[in-house]
Amino acid sequence: MDESVQLFDTIISKKVIYHDVGDNILTDFHPWLKSNYFSANPSLINLTKSYYQESKYPLLIGTTVTGEQFVTDKNRTEIKQKYSPLSVDMETASIGHVCYVNKVPFITIRTITDTNKYHGIENFELNCIKASSISAYVVFEFLTKLATSLI
Repeated sequence: MDESVQLFDTIISKKVIYHDVGDNILTDFHPWLKSNYFSANPSLINLTKSYYQESKYPLLIGTTVTGEQFVTDKNRTEIKQKYSPLSVDMETASIGHVCYVNKVPFITIRTITDTNKYHGIENFELNCIKASSISAYVVFEFLTKLATSLI
């Protein structure tokens, strides 16, 4: 979503939100949020910030929005204006939602497979293996740093 985000950048979501759920659904009904955003665990974000300097891959920390449909040019502008997200996907807010309801601290790490410039299923499929490899590397390094910080 953000024009500065490039193919194979890795997004660490500081907060996540559904872009296709009514503004009052999650605040007026279960789970009665104070805002519609699910926030990542601050300690995990801070740990990510310290890893950020060491990473051999580009890491960006910001907002990810989630919806049930592929984003088209028609709704891209509205989503960007309302949420200022780095990325959009179809899963991340549901991870935050489940973790919030179950009181499990979370952080999400996703590597970009397609952008506004390189979009469509053909780019996703072309870039999926490399993006998965980068994501796996970043997650492994992050978990190693997390394990070290707990000792």
